[in-house]
This record gives sequence, C-alpha cells and structure tokens, in this order.
Amino acid sequence: MFNFNLSVKIYRSIDYYTFQFITDEENSKDIVNDVFEKIWIQRHELKLETLSSYLYTLVRNRCLDYLRHKKVEQQYADLYDLISQKEFDDSELYEYRMSRIEKIIEKLGEPTKGIFIQCYFQNKKYAEVAQEYHISSSGIKKHVMKVLRLIRREFDIE
Repeated sequence: MFNFNLSVKIYRSIDYYTFQFITDEENSKDIVNDVFEKIWIQRHELKLETLSSYLYTLVRNRCLDYLRHKKVEQQYADLYDLISQKEFDDSELYEYRMSRIEKIIEKLGEPTKGIFIQCYFQNKKYAEVAQEYHISSSGIKKHVMKVLRLIRREFDIE
C-alpha cells in the first residue's frame, strides 16, 4: 500500500535531485509533479520497500528524456537558423550554404529525397506526405530525420 505521507517527506529530496539534472526550476518542478502524479495513479500497486528507488529511477528517466528533447529542439533551431539566415548574412554565404544543402539532397535516393523536399521546402505535413507515399507518418519522420542528420554533419551542428 502506498503511504502518501512518506512521499511528502521525500518530495524535497526528489526535487533537489531533479534540479541537479534540469537547472530550470519550472521544468524541474514539472518533472517532479509528473512523477508524483504517476506514483499516485499507481499507488495501490507499489511496494513501500522499493518506492524510493522507483521514484529516483522515474525522475532520472524523465530528466534524460527532457534533456534529449531539448537537444533535438536546439539542433532543429540551429539548422533552421542556418537555413534561414539569408536576411542576416550576405547573400553569397547564404547561397553557399544552400548549395551545400542542395548537393546533399541531390545525392539522396527516393523516396527520401522527395519526402524531404515536400516536408521542408513545400511545407507539407507529415500525414499528407505519408498518404502520398503510402507509409506511416513515423516513416516520413524517419526519412526527414535521416536528411537532417546528414545536413547537421555537413555543417558540424551535432
């Protein structure tokens, strides 16, 4: 049986532990609250003897997921900045970057090439492209991620 009073006692410890991973207080608290919500939902199935280690494992995994997600967001932002810096950079540099990207795209096989062009340059949604290619949206995402990885490597944005 779950002892809620015990969880209140270890909340601060868990909160501190989370903050060691996520130095943003708001996101750190969100993770802790999500974990405690999950614990509350599972309270009848949990064993008191393993609660502490289970909490720390949940928090660690949620923090790592959060950090991975932030890293991917940053990579997309860097790539977007790189592609869209036409307004800020001189046009020669922009053209040089775009020609490097175009060379990468030219080397791609189908359907990856077509999928990437439709998603990134024609601004089509994954679901729309997935229907056209008769594959799942997650399949479309894998093709796009493959190309983005190649572009990031080309520009050393990893």
